[in-house]
Amino acid sequence: MMGKKKSFAEKIKKEGWMRIDCHPLAVWFGSTIVTVLLLELLSRKSLFSLFHFVFVTPHLFLMNFMLVLTTYSLMFLTRRWGFVRGLVAIFWGAIGVTDFVLLLFRTTPFNWHDLSLIDSAMQVMNHYVSGIGFVAIGAVIAACIVLIVVLFKKAARLSKRPNYKKGAASVVAVALLTVYFWCVGRWSAILPRNFSNIAEAYQTYGLAYCFTNSYISTGISKPDNYDAQKVENILDEEVVPVNTEVEIDPVETKAPEEVSVPEEYEEETKAPIEEYDAGVNVIYLQLESFFDITDLNDVTVNEDPIPNYHRLFDTCSSGFLSVPSVGAGTANTEFEILTGMNLDFFGCGEYPYQTVLREQTCESLPYCYDNIGYTSHAIHNNSATFYNRNMVFSRLGFDTFTSMEYMYNLTYTPENWAKDKVLTTNIIEAMESTDTSDFIYTISVQGHGAYPDEQILEDPEITVSGAPTEEGNNKWEYYVNEIHEMDNFVKELTDKLADYPEDVVLVMYGDHLPTMGLTVEDLDNKYLFQTEYVMWDNFGLQKKEENLAAYQMAAEVMDRVGIHEGTIFRYHQARRNTKNYQVDLETLQYDVLYGQRYAYGGENPFERTKMRMGLYDVTLDSIRLVSETDHTYYIKGTEFTPSSEVKLNGEWYDTVYVNPTTLMITGTELNDFDRLAVIQRSNSSTRKPLSKSYDRSCYALY
Repeated sequence: MMGKKKSFAEKIKKEGWMRIDCHPLAVWFGSTIVTVLLLELLSRKSLFSLFHFVFVTPHLFLMNFMLVLTTYSLMFLTRRWGFVRGLVAIFWGAIGVTDFVLLLFRTTPFNWHDLSLIDSAMQVMNHYVSGIGFVAIGAVIAACIVLIVVLFKKAARLSKRPNYKKGAASVVAVALLTVYFWCVGRWSAILPRNFSNIAEAYQTYGLAYCFTNSYISTGISKPDNYDAQKVENILDEEVVPVNTEVEIDPVETKAPEEVSVPEEYEEETKAPIEEYDAGVNVIYLQLESFFDITDLNDVTVNEDPIPNYHRLFDTCSSGFLSVPSVGAGTANTEFEILTGMNLDFFGCGEYPYQTVLREQTCESLPYCYDNIGYTSHAIHNNSATFYNRNMVFSRLGFDTFTSMEYMYNLTYTPENWAKDKVLTTNIIEAMESTDTSDFIYTISVQGHGAYPDEQILEDPEITVSGAPTEEGNNKWEYYVNEIHEMDNFVKELTDKLADYPEDVVLVMYGDHLPTMGLTVEDLDNKYLFQTEYVMWDNFGLQKKEENLAAYQMAAEVMDRVGIHEGTIFRYHQARRNTKNYQVDLETLQYDVLYGQRYAYGGENPFERTKMRMGLYDVTLDSIRLVSETDHTYYIKGTEFTPSSEVKLNGEWYDTVYVNPTTLMITGTELNDFDRLAVIQRSNSSTRKPLSKSYDRSCYALY
């Protein structure tokens, strides 16, 4: 007699939740297809684009299918095949959702190297995510944990041990087939290793492939026929000036008709000079998210928000600057400027600050200027630990690094970014702190996003109209008023440097376009990877109009003042716009970073510097009791800032910043042999110590 047929509920109770009465191969293939389709839909946000990817480029869809299929094949190695299948689905789902969310704030899709920036991302998350957003993130994480637990307990499992040999053979076979497709795609150039535009690459080649590629393809691949002779041939070029174009006479140039230039700016341009002393001070000013909004279609402003920058653009050497990122990636623009290296040759979405520069030093502007007697300073009005600059800058040869933790008199935007006007004082102080010529690399932060979609400026000086939505108008209005203040800072800085008793070259540029979801249709020039630069000076450089890439900028500046230092920079000066320029540049970059360093005689000549945080050491001079009632003490010294914090007997103690020579602590009675220290702490969420401990026993300080 046949037994009673089990109900569906009874099956679930006995055999496990999520059990599917299908052949395992059907489950395997079905899960893969659904996952790939959902990934691409999240990435593209368009059914039409999804259908185009699947049916017009089936070979690319197949590559993504094979990658996901390989990960799902792991379920054949365990009895808990439903649990493993669920984990794989959560893994790819997390990638797809993260990519979807990130693309709401920036242009660059999610890639493996973003995971190396988690610490930096945590430092700025409060600028992008509201309190409700943090609650939602916490809820999602909690839900994922609960789901994993439920999957472990309830997901379908085999009633007996699987055949591990067959399972392993299946996994290996699928993995090898995937590798075969990958290699054939690479060999036939259907699947590229590097992408000049990562956003377009994700749309063309698929999320699974591009994300996986960003993990596998790190650094620079070994070029064909790489050897000592090839490097020698590349370097065996005479360094010749790149200024071969017809020079533009330095005549007084009127501003564009739509720009109103105050009379105080109508200055007579200095006569050009032919030769310069190599002792000129060189300052770079990287302006956060700064660009000319008058190049933006549709959006209009009531007056020019950056009249000073426009004046300089029309009267000084200037042009467009191609940068490696859009909406984010400040550190990559920095890397190209400081090293002269083209990021197109590195891995997809790679940040060298987080990869190669975590392990070794690298030829850079500070090392080159050090060779001719300069002192190199980095200045940034944001936390020192952002992008790990407090560690990376010593591997780039800087002598000092003044971050916001070493600044006082800071003021802040409504979105809590430090305003840039504080940088003028720090730049002047850096030059006055040495008897040498100075190279100063300054990174601004005021223009940083996110930009509020609500109107938070009560009486904005610049008003905006023309955006598709009111929220868009509010974002642009906030942005233009911030860059208007940055423009005022530019005027203040150039006014100070104009009267400085030493020769100065000041190079200013935007690091990338702002995080506004811009498309090529929004811009007059139809190019997202481009800002503008100005090369100002106080001693009469001849005006020159030229468009440059970020990695070419430093070589051009050095050439303008008669400096020919550094293997990479001399290469640009000699070979820019010549045959095989990019091919040989890739070989040279590989050699000095990953190869045998034939260019340096087989060794890395650059030693990590003992970089000083701040220009001067903190001093701890005395402790004075000011109130016995609540045990309030004044700690006297020098170079204190709001980031100075007391450590008492090895424990952090609540500290009140009074002024640059005074800190205050309250609530505990100090004894003669207590150990008291003053340490600069990071303003990041990690609150890492940034300086050595300046400490003494209390009895020696009274």
